[in-house]
Amino acid sequence: MKPFVFALLLLTACAPALEPQPERAPVIPGAAARTLPFGDYQTYYETLGEGDPVVLVHGIGGGSSVFQYRKNAAALAAAGFEVYALDLLGFGRSSRPEIRYTQDLLTEQLIEFSEKLPAPAAVVANGLSAAYAVRIAAERPELVDKLVLISPTGYERLARPQNEARVAGFNRFRGVLGGIFNAVLLDPGTQRFFLLDAYAGPENLTPEVLSSYDDNLRADDARWVIFSFISGNLDQDVSKLWPTVAQPVLMLWGDEATTTPIGDAQDFIEARPRTALLPVRGTKLLPNEDRPGVFNRVVTTFLRDGLD
Repeated sequence: MKPFVFALLLLTACAPALEPQPERAPVIPGAAARTLPFGDYQTYYETLGEGDPVVLVHGIGGGSSVFQYRKNAAALAAAGFEVYALDLLGFGRSSRPEIRYTQDLLTEQLIEFSEKLPAPAAVVANGLSAAYAVRIAAERPELVDKLVLISPTGYERLARPQNEARVAGFNRFRGVLGGIFNAVLLDPGTQRFFLLDAYAGPENLTPEVLSSYDDNLRADDARWVIFSFISGNLDQDVSKLWPTVAQPVLMLWGDEATTTPIGDAQDFIEARPRTALLPVRGTKLLPNEDRPGVFNRVVTTFLRDGLD
């Protein structure tokens, strides 16, 4: 064998294996697309900016993904933060295994992701994902620097106990019922109905929004995480965890939300009075999308200065 060929083979054998990069363009303008192993699965995420890490976690709803933060990530990066927006398992471009998803599985995904960051991160999370962020802040405080919670759940809502009833509820969707329910979810009228529960009004359901959610709902095996959510397997009770959270916390809540109304904030404030609450006028479950200017300004100030 010729010396240069042997050297080439040696260099190839010693080179680190690179993670295959996603083929599609990033969802968030200006971001870089990446994947990270999580057991047998892959976590898809997008990153941009330099500075202290900020992790953006989308809500748990059919069709959700990093798309939720497309109007926020660049502003946070421009303010001097390194932003990471990830898709939870079953959502977006992350793995979508045909399994029963649980609160423990998604929380562990976030923990493993956070463990690989260069420093404790500020976590921005929405709805049920905000409950997972609370759990991580309480159980693994060394991973979390600050919390920004958008309409969090975990007291009166989405706090069902994890037991055999949850397993049985999920298994009902494995047969004909699952097929029927999935067909309903893919109906454009049904999608608009649920999206109007999250967005401020019909004018906010742009072709871009409708296309993103529809594409994600139609992806292979996207149904299983939705069935897990409906059957309560993703519920997270935070009533015992929340009062123990030591990190600075900012809560933002749409004042027109109905599914998770702003009145739910009372439980959080009473249990932990040192929490800042900002009602966002004219919004429901996604104030970061419907009023991004307000959201970006308030969150950037909080991440820089805390509650002072």
